[in-house]
Amino acid sequence: MQITNQRQRTLSRLVISGLLAMSTQVYADSGKQVDLGVVQNDAGDMNGQGASMENPQSAPGQAPTQASLAETEPASIISRHWIENNAAPGANYTDIIALSPSVFSMTPNGSGLSETPNVTMRGFQDGQYNVTFDGIPMGDSNDFTHHSTTYFMAQDLGSVTVDRGPGSAATIGDATFGGTIDSKTKDPSAVSGISPYMSAGSFNTKLFGAELDTGTMHNWGDGSAYLDVKQITSDGWDQNAHQRRSNAMFKLLRPVGDNTVISLMSMVDQLDQNPPFGATMTQMQNYGQNFSGISNYPGSQTFSGYNRDVINSDISYLGLNTVQGTWTVDEKLYTYAYRHHGYNGSDNTQPVVTQESNLGTLWNSNDVPGQAMTMQYRSVGDTLRASDHLKSGDLNVGIWYDHQYNTRSQYEVDYTLGGALNPQSGTIANPNYQSAIDRLMSDTLDTLQPYAEFAWKATDDLTVRPGIKYVRFTRHINAPIDQGTKQSLDFGHTWAKALPSLDIHYNLNQNWTSYVQAAEGFLAPNLNTFYTSIPGSSDVQPQNTWNYQWGTVFKTSRFTGDIDVYYIRFTNEILPTYAPGQPHNSLYKVFYNATGASIYKGIEAEGTYYMDFGMSIYANASVNSAHNDSSTYVQGNGTSWLPNTPLHTAAVGLIYDQNGIYASLTDKYVGPNYAGQGGQLYANSPNINDYQFGGFSVTSLSTSYSFGKDRATKLGLQVDNLFNHSGLYQTNGTGGTSGNEFVFYAIPGRAITASLSTKI
Repeated sequence: MQITNQRQRTLSRLVISGLLAMSTQVYADSGKQVDLGVVQNDAGDMNGQGASMENPQSAPGQAPTQASLAETEPASIISRHWIENNAAPGANYTDIIALSPSVFSMTPNGSGLSETPNVTMRGFQDGQYNVTFDGIPMGDSNDFTHHSTTYFMAQDLGSVTVDRGPGSAATIGDATFGGTIDSKTKDPSAVSGISPYMSAGSFNTKLFGAELDTGTMHNWGDGSAYLDVKQITSDGWDQNAHQRRSNAMFKLLRPVGDNTVISLMSMVDQLDQNPPFGATMTQMQNYGQNFSGISNYPGSQTFSGYNRDVINSDISYLGLNTVQGTWTVDEKLYTYAYRHHGYNGSDNTQPVVTQESNLGTLWNSNDVPGQAMTMQYRSVGDTLRASDHLKSGDLNVGIWYDHQYNTRSQYEVDYTLGGALNPQSGTIANPNYQSAIDRLMSDTLDTLQPYAEFAWKATDDLTVRPGIKYVRFTRHINAPIDQGTKQSLDFGHTWAKALPSLDIHYNLNQNWTSYVQAAEGFLAPNLNTFYTSIPGSSDVQPQNTWNYQWGTVFKTSRFTGDIDVYYIRFTNEILPTYAPGQPHNSLYKVFYNATGASIYKGIEAEGTYYMDFGMSIYANASVNSAHNDSSTYVQGNGTSWLPNTPLHTAAVGLIYDQNGIYASLTDKYVGPNYAGQGGQLYANSPNINDYQFGGFSVTSLSTSYSFGKDRATKLGLQVDNLFNHSGLYQTNGTGGTSGNEFVFYAIPGRAITASLSTKI
């Protein structure tokens, strides 16, 4: 039966509201609460009170970041409207979230032009929080870190939410420990057409793409779909850090009957890049601040031909969203994969050799040593969420299962000899090729997370939601050559834990709400706990956080603002040491749970005020503290301040949006913080963090003019780092001739980009 247009619109709103309710646990309140800030793509406001996000003449319509009135923990929503008007053409989610409170994120090669190293949120590092797309947790199973250049590009994102807490019991993922960065892909347009777009700018950056929209296909059950294909190439701000990236995205929505929608999404990404590694102070003094470990000299380990990543990734899911009686069900069967072939010099922090070395003989001391590696994995899983809407409240139940299979290898090679194996010992007559293999291993991670929670409507305005999530995860490794030990290993271990949560949400009135939350977060032990000849001695438990948070949100068409305070106690930190009575080498490295605790606490606020005539003003700020109370941490600055944790962050902005003219001027400030070397310490051998970064700010300008039929044609001009501020902002380990010089990243220079898009 063909669904009428009116019924289709009603169904679309119902389905998208259900999806949002499952992912953010929004509370309905019989139409009394008007959430002007919830991002709905093309569906309008979730409570049917008007599509405020389609009205740029309001604070919620122009806000760079904002909270929802239904929020139960601190979270900042970044809308599709902001993304399409401000994100650089090649931007990744890490670039889009950089303006958010308590977030420290900068891409060293220019926005979207390399991976963004170590994005922190309240001081939690990459690998300590979730990254999800359409509610599906993604990442490397070995340490839960992420590769920002292998996921969705800005053109296909509908919204991004920076959730700074562990969530409720329904929040799934291997690292709910430090929060969740959740990106939603945009939905297909109801209007058919072809939308070509292009941009060009600094660093010889060019992007070309086109999107095909089917529109609503009335002869196919009112289904709709789009295909978006694009390619970006750039020389990058860092010297010789080239990038070539191709991306294709397909999404389909198909109603089935009156109460069900099937979704199909698939994305593929191909990346070829020379990745910036950072540089020592000596290298920057000799070769410039935009030197990042890559040169054009074939006789050097830094040569771009020897330092290259070739990465292919994909993600697909088949989704079902249905309303059956009082039940709403959302299920996604998914798979995603990452295939990385990487090449690099053995030590890119050594002085650049500007003349070709003598080729010499096999494994000659003048030859160029390097490494060749592979990391390939595929995850297969399913997310099932269901909610029964009862008179007394909502019963939310669900389960997530994920299986990831990962293979990893790394070889020492001789680039002078075309990448031949370069054994660390042996002779030409009797080479020891096995010594040239650093690792050859496969591993699996199986995660199972069922949950249940009940959102009890104590009154029309008060909702109390207790919940419990059971987490079970199993690691197994089969390594002919284990990393670190170079011995064979076949070992597995299972951990399990129940995680409680409780939040209370209160509507003070239709524009003002408040919440309080207590929840336990967790982080599964990394695969490196198996990099030992005696893995059974590493009897570690998952790392834990207890999060206590209070916040309030106020929202009208004129003003949207929120403020929160948080206190987080991080315990069971996993640290390395050596097995008792054994030599102090990698064979006998083991891990243990530290007895001390790290305390994270702070206050965060954000707000947008609409001043009429298409203009609004925006600001956010955070004061963050992250200290460790264990004597294990002794830092050169004489404090226990944790690395990569800014003392404070802030942002200000002016936005104008009227009559097809859009302009925004924003500035993000990151306060002082201390350098770190990975945060892993050996017992009685403290890691010295003795470099302090000063605060810095980066200003961005975005302008555009939309014209033509339905204002479908847009001309844009963007300037990142408007005032061309320079300086060092982050470290990437140590190196250099002494082996203990810090390796730095520098703030990328000014980038100017012009763009043109239309729809025909």
